Amino acid sequence: MNRMNPTHGRQPGRHPGLRSGRWAVGDRRAATLLMAVAAVGVFVLVEIWALSGDSGDNSAAAGSAVAAGPNGAGPVDVSGLRIAPDRHGRDYRREAFGPGWAPAVGPGCDIRDYVLARDLTDTTTRNTCDVTSGTLRDPYSGQTVTGPARQIDIDHVIPLALAHRSGAHAWTDRQREVFANDPDNLLAVSAQVNRSKSDKGPEQWMPPVDACVYAHDFVRVATRYQLTVTTERADALRRACT
Repeated sequence: MNRMNPTHGRQPGRHPGLRSGRWAVGDRRAATLLMAVAAVGVFVLVEIWALSGDSGDNSAAAGSAVAAGPNGAGPVDVSGLRIAPDRHGRDYRREAFGPGWAPAVGPGCDIRDYVLARDLTDTTTRNTCDVTSGTLRDPYSGQTVTGPARQIDIDHVIPLALAHRSGAHAWTDRQREVFANDPDNLLAVSAQVNRSKSDKGPEQWMPPVDACVYAHDFVRVATRYQLTVTTERADALRRACT
């Protein structure tokens, strides 16, 4: 989880992309935002591709996670994950995952803006790509949140502290920063739910709604980054879709 400061019915293995809606700032600014979001996506995809090479990621393993439950139903397959105890987290530092949201396109434009533009509807922007407000269907609670963007948190599906305890401690700083800014591991959520989750794993916390979708998302990201899971965590992930 990250407090620096998708939607309901998401499909594992993909995100909905930038949603359609009424842009209060006009068509031209909306078009500019679309281009900015696309540019951010290219930046992140390049970095994730590089990370995969650095970490020795297995494309077949990542593909198996994406294939699991493509429509948000069916059992969660954890066979591609290594079962191991979490290491201690006493040396976890948020700064080890980068100084903040990665810059993207233009002043004030970063990965946080990208996720807000992707997950919110009826957005307004400043400086062409700084998302200032919008409407969110919280993927964890199912509630609708409308208001300033500062009232919405960006959650890491696999919290950074949990990632640190399950393998990220051994990564390079660059690998950790890419992980922290990977849109596939990020969701716009209500602040209240995000903070109740904190850095808990699925064995301690599951969303009130769409737990099965969340479990598929968790496994997909863990497989891509070769993070380990405890026996209890694997069991909780399996139970999410039963």
